[in-house]
Amino acid sequence: MTRDELDVLASLGESEQLEFKESSGQRTQAAKSICAMLNNRGGRVLFGVTATGEIVGQQVSDRTIEEIAAELRHIDPPAFPSIERVPTVAGREVIVVEIGPGRSRPYSSEARPTAAPVTRTPYSRPMSTTRSSWSGCTPTTDGRSRRP
Repeated sequence: MTRDELDVLASLGESEQLEFKESSGQRTQAAKSICAMLNNRGGRVLFGVTATGEIVGQQVSDRTIEEIAAELRHIDPPAFPSIERVPTVAGREVIVVEIGPGRSRPYSSEARPTAAPVTRTPYSRPMSTTRSSWSGCTPTTDGRSRRP
């Protein structure tokens, strides 16, 4: 992706298929959004772009990319998005995570409560908001839902 293409994406604003994160510190929320995009039509998450579309970039190291990839490994079944670094200014970069529509739906993302068993939650992305897809179902530790 070129800087010009990045400028165009940032000017479009967030949508069902495009989400902005100011930094990779928001990678857990981004993984939920990627999960929702897999359950829909695919999309992109841009790290280093504010919610208003301002490209601020961030310092990116190999460790930064590894941390994002580690968070994405919590998606089940496994998904393999592309992760690209786009140079901005002053040594800063925007990280672009792109995924197509999932072929093994539904996808869920691991919710990590402190002392409870691991719960997998499917996510959807109506408009530009990521939400749990349980809609009245009770999640179980095996990733399935049970009606109340």
